[in-house]
Amino acid sequence: MSGKVKGFLVGSIVFVLLAMTRQALPLHNMEFFVLLCVFYVGAMLLYYLLSGRVKKAANPTGDRLWSIGAVGLVVIWMILFYINETKAEHPLNGDELIRRYFPFPLWIALMAGGTIFLLWLLGRKPGTFGKAGSGIRKAVRVVVSLLFTAGVSVQFYAPNIFQDIQGGTYHSHAYTNSIIHACWLIPYSEDLECLYGHYGILYMPVLKFLHKCFHVDYLTGIFIVAAVLAGISILLFLYILNYFAQNDIIFYLGMLAIGEQYFMLMQGGVYLQVHPHRMIFPMLLLALALLEYKKGKRYDLAAVFFITLSFVWSTEVGLVIMCSFAFYRWIGRIMDGKVFSLQKGLMLIRELAVYFLLPFVLSYIIINGYNLLAGGGILDFQEFMFPLISDRDYIDMIELTLPDVTHAWIGTAILFMGATAPALYEVFWPAQKEKGLKSFYFLLGLMSLMLMLYYINRPAEGSMFIILFFMLIWQGIILQKGQDVYQDWKEKKGALFDEPDRFVLLCLRVITTFLLFMMAFDSVYSMPKAFKTSAETIWKRDELMEFAQYVYFQIPPDAVSFGEGVPELMSMIDRDTHLHTTEWSYRNMPLDTMERIRYGLEGEEWFFCCLKSLSDMQDHYPGLTDNYYLHEEFEYNGEKFGFFRINE
Repeated sequence: MSGKVKGFLVGSIVFVLLAMTRQALPLHNMEFFVLLCVFYVGAMLLYYLLSGRVKKAANPTGDRLWSIGAVGLVVIWMILFYINETKAEHPLNGDELIRRYFPFPLWIALMAGGTIFLLWLLGRKPGTFGKAGSGIRKAVRVVVSLLFTAGVSVQFYAPNIFQDIQGGTYHSHAYTNSIIHACWLIPYSEDLECLYGHYGILYMPVLKFLHKCFHVDYLTGIFIVAAVLAGISILLFLYILNYFAQNDIIFYLGMLAIGEQYFMLMQGGVYLQVHPHRMIFPMLLLALALLEYKKGKRYDLAAVFFITLSFVWSTEVGLVIMCSFAFYRWIGRIMDGKVFSLQKGLMLIRELAVYFLLPFVLSYIIINGYNLLAGGGILDFQEFMFPLISDRDYIDMIELTLPDVTHAWIGTAILFMGATAPALYEVFWPAQKEKGLKSFYFLLGLMSLMLMLYYINRPAEGSMFIILFFMLIWQGIILQKGQDVYQDWKEKKGALFDEPDRFVLLCLRVITTFLLFMMAFDSVYSMPKAFKTSAETIWKRDELMEFAQYVYFQIPPDAVSFGEGVPELMSMIDRDTHLHTTEWSYRNMPLDTMERIRYGLEGEEWFFCCLKSLSDMQDHYPGLTDNYYLHEEFEYNGEKFGFFRINE
C-alpha cells in the first residue's frame, strides 16, 4: 500500500475514533463535524510527513496487512451499517427499504448474483460491452439519459400538495409560501421571511410568464418549474458522470442509482427543499469546473454570475458554493509544482474577494432591489442572512442528536475527505507532473462536505440525499479507476500485491459495484409503483382545483386568509390572502408576528384560515374566536379549513 493511501487510512481511523467521543464533547453538531474534518486532515498529512522521513526497508508482508486491514474495516463498517441503519432518531422508513422488507436470504442472493454478473461483464475485453468510443454508444447514452431524466423529473410535478403522502402541506407550504408571495410582489420583512433563502425572486418571473401567457396558476407553475430544474440538475449530473464513466455499465449503474431516492423512498410526494433546491446550483458549478478542465480555460464571469444567483436562491447553499469555489480556485493556482509558502497562502485572499465577497455584494443588491421595487425597505444584515443569523436561534433550535459511527454520515464524510486528499498531498508535497483533475476532485469533496452540514445539524436520514449526485459521481470515478487497474492487471498477469494499491482498488471495484447495483435495483424495482402512486395522489391537480373553486364561491374575495396551505389554495383561484406572513410550518412562525396577526384580525368582518394554524395561534394568543363564529367548515383529504364571521 502506498504512503498516501496509508495516510488516508490513518486519517479515516482518527476521524471515526474521534466521532465516537461525540457525547463527551460539549459542541454543536456542526462544530463537532468541522473538528472531525480538521483532525482527519491533520492526521493524514502528519502520517505522510513522518513516514516519508523514516527510512524503512521494503516490507511486503506489512504492506499486505495494511491493504487487507483497510478492506476488512470497510466490510465490517458496511455490515454494522446494515444492522443499525434504522436505529436513529429520524431514520429512513424500514418499510420502504427493499433491503429491509425483502427476506434477507433472498435480498443478499439477488445482490450477490447481480454483482457477480456485472463483474463478469466488466471483466470482458474493452469494447465488448462497455467502451463508449463509438458514435452509436454515445447516441444511446444521450437517448437513455433524456428518457430517464424525463421519468424522474415528472415525479417532481406534485401540485396536489394535500395528497402528498411524504409530508403533505407541512413540507410543501414551508417551500411554496414565499414563492407565491414573491409572485404577489410582497417585500421581505420581519413578518415575511423564508428558511431557504430568497429563491422566490428567481421563480417569480417564470411563474408570472406562465400565468400571463398560459393561464397556469402559481401553485401548479411552481411544480412545473421544479420539475424542469430537477431535470436540469440530473442532466448536469449525467454530463459529469459521462466524462468519468468510460465504461457503459458504470455509467448506467450510476444513472439508475439516483432512482433509489425518487422511485423507492419518495413515492407519492416530493421534498423540494433537498432537490432541486439544494442540488441545482452545486451541480451547475461542478459542471462548470469540469467544462473548464476540458476546454483548458476559465469562465470567471460565468462563475461569478452563477455564484451570485446561488446566494439569491439560498443563503445556505450560496455560502457553501462561495467558499468551496474560492478554495477550488486557490488550490488550482497554488498547485504549480513548487513548495507551499506564505505567499501562496495569501493568494486565498484574492480568490475570496472575487468568488465570495463580490457575489455576496451583488446578491445583496439584487435582493434589496426586489424589495424596494415591491414597496418594502432595505433589509438589515440579520434579515438578509436569515435563518443563519437569527435572534430566534433557529439553527440551534432544530438540531437533533447525531447518529453513531455506524450510520451513513461517517462513510459518506470519509468518502469525500478522500476526494480532497490528492490535492492536499500535491499542495504540501508537489510533484513535477501535471496536476490533472486533483483540483476538481477537491471541489467535489469540499462542496459535498459543506453541503452535509445541513444534515449534520439536523440528521434526518432523508436529508443525506443532498449529496446523492456527488456521492455517485465519486463512486463512479472510484469504480472506473478500479476497472482500469483490473484491465491492467489482466494484461500484466502479475500478483495481487505486485503494485501499490492494486489490491485495495480491486476490492473497491467489487464493493462499489455491489453498492451501485443495490441502488439501481431499488430504482428499477420501485419504478412502476412510484408512477402508480403519483397518479393516485400528487398528480390529481384537477381534484384539488375543484376544492379550490368551491372555496372561491363560498368566501368573499376581500376575506383575510391565513395558515398552512392557504396561500397555495388562494393562488389557484387568483386571489390574494390579504395577510402576508412567514410560513406556518416548521416552527418558523415568529411569535411576535403571530401576535400581530392575532390582534390585527380583530374587527375584521370575516376571515378564512387553516384550522390547524388557528389552533396553534390560539394556544399562544387565545380569545380571537370569542368574537367570531364558524360559518362553514371545509375539509379536503383530512385538512380542515374554516370561514369565520364576526358575531352580530
